[in-house]
Amino acid sequence: MQANLNATTLTSSLVASEPAGGARRWLRAFAGAWQADWRERRRDWRTWLVIVAGLLLAACAALLSSLQLQATQAARDEAQAAEQRRWTQQGSKNPHSAAHYGVYVFKPLSALAALDPGIEHYVGASVWLEAHKQNDLVYRPANDEPGASRQFRLSPALVMQVLAPVAMIFLGFGMFSGERERGTLAALRINAAPLSALAAARGAVLLCLALALAAPACAAVGMVEWTLDNRSPFSDAAARTAVFALGYLLYLCTWAALIAAVSAWSRTLRGALALLIGMWAMTGLVAPRSAAELAQLAAPLPSMQAFRAALDQELGMPDDPDQARRDKEELLRQYGVKDEKDLPINWSGISLQRGEEHGDRVFDAHYGRVFDAMRRQSETAALAGWLSPSVAVAGLSSAAAGSDTAHHIQFINSAEQQRRLIQQVLNKAITEHPERNGVRYEGDHTLWERVPPFRLVYPPLDASVLLRHLLPLLALFAASLLLCGAGLRQLRNGNLR
Repeated sequence: MQANLNATTLTSSLVASEPAGGARRWLRAFAGAWQADWRERRRDWRTWLVIVAGLLLAACAALLSSLQLQATQAARDEAQAAEQRRWTQQGSKNPHSAAHYGVYVFKPLSALAALDPGIEHYVGASVWLEAHKQNDLVYRPANDEPGASRQFRLSPALVMQVLAPVAMIFLGFGMFSGERERGTLAALRINAAPLSALAAARGAVLLCLALALAAPACAAVGMVEWTLDNRSPFSDAAARTAVFALGYLLYLCTWAALIAAVSAWSRTLRGALALLIGMWAMTGLVAPRSAAELAQLAAPLPSMQAFRAALDQELGMPDDPDQARRDKEELLRQYGVKDEKDLPINWSGISLQRGEEHGDRVFDAHYGRVFDAMRRQSETAALAGWLSPSVAVAGLSSAAAGSDTAHHIQFINSAEQQRRLIQQVLNKAITEHPERNGVRYEGDHTLWERVPPFRLVYPPLDASVLLRHLLPLLALFAASLLLCGAGLRQLRNGNLR
């Protein structure tokens, strides 16, 4: 730290005659401290070791994530196109048979999901749409991976949330504690160097070094966005990218301020390092897992067996037969006939649609309760963001990337709306074509093409998401600045031993 001390002391001497608290004096001290600290970092082989190792990890994470996302999205696009061809080319058949023939739809991915895959590896990628049933999603990527990959998945989000703070800690824990331990802080006080300028400059250097680890991630997003060819599932992709970047900038700024604060308060290098590593472990490793466990206790989900049993039991209960009889009699009176065979429309299509609507109400009730519990779990886990910046930034980045629980529920609901649309189109066709002489109507490709292809575009990012995740980040950043200011005040008042 000797180069840093010499340059800072020189700058302090040049500005000592300026009015105390002047902005020009503070900026000159900041510039001098920045130049000195940056020059020392460039000369220190340990800095290069940490940065090169971090860049290698970040580059590997960005490359692997982007290539995997491109391959996955290409496979899903190809499968979706094949399903659409299979549906439209299924040949002539009764529309209800086509309803059971069914079609698969696949979940789209965004370029930001290459940076933060969130829950994408642990939830299904596709769902089969058929008559009378709301099926569960299938093809979870994690099912095809070894246990080690499921436990530790290298991604740019992991690098920025976990590894970048460690690099900042090892490079900056001696920011003030090292000089305090060597007794060189007194020179800064004698020359009237603004300690806030020194802390800001050294924290800014740490921030720049940490942001270097984000360069591979930025390149990965650009590459993925280019390959997606404007097929992003977002209507507000630019705003989401800005929110994503802002979240990680606040996160790293919080760590820079925390490192400066702990280094200012600690009397020894060893104490500063131990405290910072402990804070990193608690906020980055323990808090996220604890938040997830507590969220499951706060809003438990039923087992798959219990959920299916309750759903099947209610589906097995018939819709109101008396109401169906009254509706049928009203329809006969409306057309002035006494037998459904004489109707100009097909009662079977109306009956099938009534059955679908009965099932829809059952699905909405049962799945709605599950989705509400999942949302409560997410909201409960997000409360830990007021104590852990890692939890807050993880929630914000996955929400911006569309890889969180809320967006997964949106896909499930959109797929279900597509299933219901298919049934409505097919049942309407049956209704419009009554049987004649025992011959049932058969649809062809003109009917199948009435069903629009599945295309999911997520709505703009909800403001409540920003409040839930961004506000804790801002609060923790402000708290870290206050803690740093209090530590610097102790040094400024002569508590240098």
